[in-house]
Amino acid sequence: MKHSRKKRTPTLDLDKLKETSSRTRAEEEVPKLKAYLSLLEEMKAEQKLNTPFISMEALARITTANIECYNEEDVLATCPEAWGNETISVPLPLLIALRDAWDTYRSADGSVSLGESFHIEGKGQGKSKMKGRLEQRLKEHRITNAVEIAYLASGNAGEEPDAISLETAIEQVAEAEELKADTVRKYHKKHSKYLRGEFKNKGLLKGG
Repeated sequence: MKHSRKKRTPTLDLDKLKETSSRTRAEEEVPKLKAYLSLLEEMKAEQKLNTPFISMEALARITTANIECYNEEDVLATCPEAWGNETISVPLPLLIALRDAWDTYRSADGSVSLGESFHIEGKGQGKSKMKGRLEQRLKEHRITNAVEIAYLASGNAGEEPDAISLETAIEQVAEAEELKADTVRKYHKKHSKYLRGEFKNKGLLKGG
């Protein structure tokens, strides 16, 4: 008596399934993205949305599409012709940070400002804003840089007849900036090491 052989259950190619599913999803989602970006451009023509708003909205959606591994060329092809064809490469973590902050702003009920969504300003008056911190730091660097230039360029810190002391350089810059010498001295103490490192990196400073 012959025994019939049981047929083996076919195995599923999981990698192929994943590839096919991804391709199918892209075929469905990419046209949706194209239609959405076209809508944004249409609303701009109607003067209902402006370019900065559209830019943030488009960046957020394009970033998500790239994270989900859609083909980059396919994603870029969804952009309206009016946006042109020129592109640049940007570190992905920066785009993700912008996207997440923008999505927070978009999903808020109006009680959260754009600055609060991006965590660049506090809630209420008197809170320190990041743009103010940056401007202050740039000011301190500019003044410290002026002191370093006056001090080092006058004669390599005291080795030439026309050299001036560091204290004299601080006083000169303080007078020019209409600041107290103590303020300039504080800025210089805080940032001079960093700026001298920058000078070295650029090959502008030798030795200590």
